[in-house]
Amino acid sequence: MADADALRYLRIAQADFSEARRMLELSRFRDSSIGVLLQQACEKSFKSWIHSRGGMAPFTHDLVALMDWLNQAGANTSAFGSLAELSFFAVQCRHDDDLVIKPPDWPSVIKMTRELLAIEFMVH
Repeated sequence: MADADALRYLRIAQADFSEARRMLELSRFRDSSIGVLLQQACEKSFKSWIHSRGGMAPFTHDLVALMDWLNQAGANTSAFGSLAELSFFAVQCRHDDDLVIKPPDWPSVIKMTRELLAIEFMVH
């Protein structure tokens, strides 16, 4: 049976990912808002992965720290390294209204996030 926390994190990640995709499709949203949702989708995906491995997700928004935890536990997160750039959106974009940002390549980030959400650990 799957870990209840892993499933909860996964449901939240999927909802955040769906909302970010809709925002991109509508094209009238700030890049910072889209980035926050995609960062949250990745954060919750990594936390789901941690719980599915029997761990307790640390209280952090830092995607690199979450990937480091997983790598130390024997997982391989190398395919998702480029998602680390989303950590910027976790705090800075939510608390600084004067920030000028260069948006990442959203189609690439969407593809990578979709792949993270689809990896096999999530279904166990």
